[in-house]
Amino acid sequence: MATLTSSQSHDVDDQAQALNGFRQFYEQLGCGRFHGRVWQVMMDAGFLLREASNRSLRQRFSPPPDHVSLAVPLAVRPGSVFAGRPLERESLMVLSGQEEYDLVSHGDLDLIGLAVHRDLLETLAPTMAEWLRHAQSERNLPLSPDAAAAIRLMLMTVFEDAERQIESLADGAQDMALLSATLTQTVVLAMSGDAGRQASAIPRRADSRMKVVRRAVDFMRAHLQDDIGVPEICTAACASRRSLQYCFEEFLHTTPQAYLRALRLNEARRALKARAGQPITELASELGFASASHFTRHYKLMFDELPSATLKAYGLNGSGGHGL
Repeated sequence: MATLTSSQSHDVDDQAQALNGFRQFYEQLGCGRFHGRVWQVMMDAGFLLREASNRSLRQRFSPPPDHVSLAVPLAVRPGSVFAGRPLERESLMVLSGQEEYDLVSHGDLDLIGLAVHRDLLETLAPTMAEWLRHAQSERNLPLSPDAAAAIRLMLMTVFEDAERQIESLADGAQDMALLSATLTQTVVLAMSGDAGRQASAIPRRADSRMKVVRRAVDFMRAHLQDDIGVPEICTAACASRRSLQYCFEEFLHTTPQAYLRALRLNEARRALKARAGQPITELASELGFASASHFTRHYKLMFDELPSATLKAYGLNGSGGHGL
């Protein structure tokens, strides 16, 4: 039987945990109070989903195993990037449950889509199934404006109808029929407006620049409590200072130094939620901030609240950080 879940959150970790079936790790990059929402219509053979957030984020996530997911933006800010390519209103995201993905949103982002169990792919015509296999390797497909608009409208209509008629989706056969029809219609519309059928996957040079960013970020995350700077990050990323700067500006719209500070602030927020008894001065020192006042100023800029407010909101019942 289908079920509807809906949640609102004011914290990126809570948002990451709200999407059932996905393994997600979010880091807030944009300053200001976070607001997010997640809606899902859960069924035996998959689910319909919608997720909205209001701040610049880096999302690292793995879709449900043995599922294929397709999603399009209802709203997206210029400068957002998914799988090494610009994420635009004309983008179709095609996700396999066997991979991990990176998405950097550059402000407000609203996505709608569906995830279906691989068994449902057998309901597709052979040419459609072959197109979908190719699309999974592309990850981020550019569509024509008309095709993207048609997919958005169709998914919104299906989602809203499922919300209104949730009780009528009473058995697995009805669930499967709805998801199969939605998958087929999405693929048909995408195939008709596939603007990148002759394009390769991520161009080799762009893929190399993405690897520089990943190596740098992995090194930063592993050394949040160490005294590291740009020279050490360059060595770990196998890149010159100039190349590192360029790659971060291209994919993350920030500098390596600012990104390291954002990582440390996100880690500080998780620590405050998990360990109510730790003095803020001690936490600031552990994470490389010059002083408690320096830490507090940047924390307030990032999350629009003081560290003491986070302690008050989460300290007594903090669940700690989450991650892949």
